[in-house]
Formats: sequence, structure tokens, C-alpha cells
Amino acid sequence: MKSTSPEADPACTDPNVLRRARIALAAVCEPGEAGLADAIDSTGPTATVAALLDAGRQRPKIPRADALRRRLEELDLDALIDRGRDIGARVVVPGDGQWPGRMNELRAHRPLALWCWGEADPRLMALRSVAIVGARACTRYGEWIAREWSAQLAQDDVTVISGGAYGIDAAAHRGALAVDGVTICVLAGGVDTPYPRGNEGLFAEIVDRGLLVSEAPPGETVRRRRFLTRNRLIAALASATCVVEAAHRSGSVTTASNAAELNRPVLAVPGPVTSEMSRGTHRLVHEGVAMLAADVTDVRAVLPDFERAHGAVPHDSRSRSRGHATHDESAVHSDERPISRVLQEVLDAVPTLRWSAEGMSLDDIAVRSGVSASQARTCLAQAEEMGLVQQRGRDRWVYAPSNGAHGRA
Repeated sequence: MKSTSPEADPACTDPNVLRRARIALAAVCEPGEAGLADAIDSTGPTATVAALLDAGRQRPKIPRADALRRRLEELDLDALIDRGRDIGARVVVPGDGQWPGRMNELRAHRPLALWCWGEADPRLMALRSVAIVGARACTRYGEWIAREWSAQLAQDDVTVISGGAYGIDAAAHRGALAVDGVTICVLAGGVDTPYPRGNEGLFAEIVDRGLLVSEAPPGETVRRRRFLTRNRLIAALASATCVVEAAHRSGSVTTASNAAELNRPVLAVPGPVTSEMSRGTHRLVHEGVAMLAADVTDVRAVLPDFERAHGAVPHDSRSRSRGHATHDESAVHSDERPISRVLQEVLDAVPTLRWSAEGMSLDDIAVRSGVSASQARTCLAQAEEMGLVQQRGRDRWVYAPSNGAHGRA
């Protein structure tokens, strides 16, 4: 990419050029790298590209700016986009209709772009989802729990999210697929080079009936540290995280910690006290990071139930995942009042009484739902009038239907 490219024009306001600049920056940075997202927020994507390419400008305070400049200079953006397009993959960036707004909660560590392979809409799929994660070297007990619970959740139109690894991850994906459910696999490398290769058949099924997602561009191979940075995406994308089995030091424990930091429900499945593969889950419960999940109903209890209660998202998971509406663009509440897509996303962000009795602040709800603070305030006022939410203290909100008929907990 040259300094004369449209993507390097700091004054450019063309939406397509701005989008290409975001893709270029995402392609050259290390996943999860702090600093670049803040620079984009501060100056815009084209200005950030221009500052990195032009040595005469004062560069933004970004770690490894020289390395990023060299990568930008070597980047063939059109070839990269074509590589993804050749296999049917697409790239989604903030501002796109399919961008999952809850990724913004990662703030400085949020992804700059997501490469998606599969027809499904990642934003819609994530609205009601559970990350089922755990050990690669799992026990038969853990594998059975992951497969069985994922199947039951998928039958209830819950999207199952995991990382595609051997063991618990693969069992979770297969459980959802076995009942014709929907599943998202978040990869540590490019979507065209999924790892491990032994799960290639599984990945092919997921592409056909769900979605492969990665912040790494096509062609990127897996690197050890990227598994941990990938885990933050799993935690951010899912409505809740359930750890089935994990050793004391495990990437799944990291995923659970990431989810807890985002104020998402975290659950852990108990196992024999003699099992090394349950030490991590027991630790999560002991330290108060996770709630005990003794049955799949414990997982259902922490999920946002708004879509099922009000028909805001089609009940058919295959239609929902692909973004095909089976009703009108906006659904109808029991009192025949229309529910907008923005209101759906805001309500999805509000915690239940069971999970957070003190509620969540307006600003955090706005960030989690991917809308402005003023939009969130308007939606919350409408939801309060409809008897769906309650205000707790100053600008803190909780999902608590007044008559209990549509409760989520």
C-alpha cells in the first residue's frame, strides 16, 4: 500500500475507502494489540494509515509503529480481499450491519475487523448464545456434557460458540450440529487455514451451517499466543460462558476470566475432586468467578430470553443465523407494540436480576449493545414503559418484567 493510496488520504470521507482502511489496519496489526483501536477512534482510519505511512507526519502513539508501517507498505489489500472472496469469506468491520456491537466492550483490545466464512449473520447469531469451552484432553464425562448440553441449547435456538479445538470445543460444535442447530467457531488463525487440521470435516460442516470467525486475515497461520488473544473474542461474542472441564492453568479459565471482566455470566460444570480436568472449574466456582452449573437449565437461566418471549428474532435458528426474517422487520410485543432492532440489542445488553441485582450503568449498556448513549436512554425509557426493565439507583438498569411473564431468570 502506497502513501498515495486513497486509504491513506486523511481527509477522505468515502465510506468504502474508510472501510478499506480499517481492513488494512486489521491486516497488519497483531490481534488484541492495544493502541491502534484508540488511534482510529481519535483520528479516523484513513488518518491513522496516513500517519503510519508518512514519515513526515507526527505518528500516533501506537506501539510498534515502525513495524506497522513496514507491513502497510508491503500489503496488497486487493489481493487479501480477493483471497477471502475466493473461498466465500467476507470481512465485517465496525459500522457494518453484521458487526456484533458487543465486541466494542473490549475497548482498546477490540478487534478491528472480523473475517467470516459462512452465510450466517454474526450479529444476529450472537444475540442469544453460549460459549461452551474446556480442555482438549477432556474426559468422556466432559465430552458427553459438552455434546449433550450444546444439543439441548441449540434445540432452544441458542447459538453455541467455541474454538474448534479437540476435546470439549469439538464436542460442543458437534452437539449443536447434530440437532441442526447453529454454531460459531472462533479461530486463532485465518478462516482459510483452520486449526487443527484433524477437524477439517467439522470446520466444513460449520461453514455450511454456521460460521467460522477470525480477526486474523486469510492466510495467517496459528501462533501460540494467538490462542489466548482469541479467547477474549469468544468471551465477548457470547451472552454467557460455560466451562465444562479445565485444568488448573487452562486457556478456558482465561476465557472465563475475560467473560467475567465483561460482566457476562460465567458458569462452570463440577466434576470429581480427583480429576485434574475439573480443578480449573472448581477453582472458578471457589473464587466466585463462576456459578455452579449442575444442569443445562442453569445455563438457560442466565440467558437473555427477550427474543423467544417476544418473537423479536425468528424461532427457527437456521433462518435467524442467516438473517432471513420469518416475520416483519420488527416483531410485535404481546401488547402489539413494535419492537425495533435497536431496542432488541439494548434489552439483550441489560442484565437479569439473577445476575446483577444492582443493574448496569447506562454507559455500559450503550457500549455492550453498540449504540449511542442517547439511543440507549430512549430504548430504556420505552422498555420501562412496557414493563420490561427497572431502574436501580441513578442510571442503572436491570431486566425485570413487571408481571414475570417474560422474565429471563
